[in-house]
Amino acid sequence: MKYMTTKAYEKIKREIKHELIEEFVFPILRNVEDSEGEYKEEFVKEVLKAAQEKPRYVYNPKTFLRQIGHR
Repeated sequence: MKYMTTKAYEKIKREIKHELIEEFVFPILRNVEDSEGEYKEEFVKEVLKAAQEKPRYVYNPKTFLRQIGHR
């Protein structure tokens, strides 16, 4: 009886995982439509840019509305 090395096993596992993603997951994702529609490209860019910036506020439930300008 021949045994498989850990390295060979991991390689086969990666190949199978890659194949499953290519054959089953990607086609499903390509055909799924978002029920809310697509986001505008400008909005996505603004959100991604804001996510990289340093936060302006620290959330505090008692002062939250004052911090965002609502009284």
